[in-house]
Amino acid sequence: MTSRFNRNKGGTSSASKHKDEPRGNVNFKTLTQEIVEWDPNNFIEVARKSYTATGDNAGSGEFFALARGYYASGNGDVEEGTPIYQKSLTIPATDEVLDSFLDALDKVCS
Repeated sequence: MTSRFNRNKGGTSSASKHKDEPRGNVNFKTLTQEIVEWDPNNFIEVARKSYTATGDNAGSGEFFALARGYYASGNGDVEEGTPIYQKSLTIPATDEVLDSFLDALDKVCS
C-alpha cells in the first residue's frame, strides 16, 4: 500500500519565509511553510522551523510545527486579517519520528 503522505514526492511548496522570532535565549526561524485554509476565517499552518538556543541550554535543531488558527475579524485590538494562533503541535525533525507520525496518520486516514 502506498502512503498518501509520502514525504519524498516533492509537491508544491510556498516560498521560504525565513522569519526570525526571538524569544528569550532562543531564536526561531521558519524555513518553509504551507497554509491550509477552510471556511472564511480558519487555517492550519504546516511549517518546518529551526531554533538556536544560547546560554545554559545552548544548542540548535529543527522541528515540524502544526498550528491551528483563525484570521481576526477586526473587532477589538487586532487589525482585520491578522492571523491568531490557537493550538500548536511540534514534532522532532528526525527521520524515525517523522516516518512513524506519517505511518500513523496514513493508518488513521485509511
